[in-house]
Amino acid sequence: MADRAELAGFLRARREALRPEDVGLPRGPRRRTGGLRREEVAALAGMSADYYNRIERQRGSVPSARMLAGLARGLRLTLAERDHVFRLAGLPAPDPGDHPSPIVMRVVDSLADVPALLFSRRGAVLLQTRPAVALLGDRTGSTGPPGADPRQDGVWRLRHPQLGELELRRTWLFDPVQSHHLLVLTAVPGSASDEKLRLLAAV
Repeated sequence: MADRAELAGFLRARREALRPEDVGLPRGPRRRTGGLRREEVAALAGMSADYYNRIERQRGSVPSARMLAGLARGLRLTLAERDHVFRLAGLPAPDPGDHPSPIVMRVVDSLADVPALLFSRRGAVLLQTRPAVALLGDRTGSTGPPGADPRQDGVWRLRHPQLGELELRRTWLFDPVQSHHLLVLTAVPGSASDEKLRLLAAV
């Protein structure tokens, strides 16, 4: 059975304990409190601000497993904290391999201007940066690396609808704890593809 009061209290405490820079967001000049705003958590979790507000206020239906997984990633929860959130919602904890570690999430946050995608051990996209979404579309939850890449470094040529041809270098990083793979796409500095990636990051 779900414990909505405990769930709301736990999420609120985690939100208030995080700083914007902990999740790759700018602090901004008008912030009065150190924690994250509700709308920021909602954006990080891939849900509407109104929906997240209802969770903290114990209104509406109990969040689904998909929404809880998004909140766990958005709030940078550890695996144990994620499982605790699922128990509070009255749901079984999902596969441990579907949750990125907070350290890897911080690495992805640091790549905010670079196309990067984090894959689970089963090949599903767990996280992606905004430039990756602009370059490849939203692939969250989809399975398999872009370009039918067999998880090898190398050059990848692709055509973007607005930017045209790009020649990118694929670099794979491996998290041995969770067996996750992080794909980072870069271009030769000063090249035409590098300039196009800068435009992509600006957008």
